[in-house]
Amino acid sequence: MAEEIHNDLFSKLGIDIGDEKINIDLAQTKSFFNALQETLQQKAEKLQKDISEGKVDLADDVGIKVDNEQINIDLAQTKSFIETLGSKIQNFVADLEKSVKEIDPKTPDNKES
Repeated sequence: MAEEIHNDLFSKLGIDIGDEKINIDLAQTKSFFNALQETLQQKAEKLQKDISEGKVDLADDVGIKVDNEQINIDLAQTKSFIETLGSKIQNFVADLEKSVKEIDPKTPDNKES
């Protein structure tokens, strides 16, 4: 399952890893990052607009509610959200490190070097 996810990501990035070769399609890689940038920019602009209009309500997930008159923060809920986010980031970094080690066996802490 994890290998399928890595292969799918590599495919989207234009990276093909064979037994003896790594091929990188720079046009596809650039296209992927341009699309990612555009998506993130649209999300950021929408969030900024919603904040300025007082429409942001993250109370259910994050414990933060913003309206035109006040900001309410549920510290317990925010702490839980941050802990969950931290765990997800740790898992992402671990997966990223594993992918790097698969690509470059000479990375630190890799037994194959």
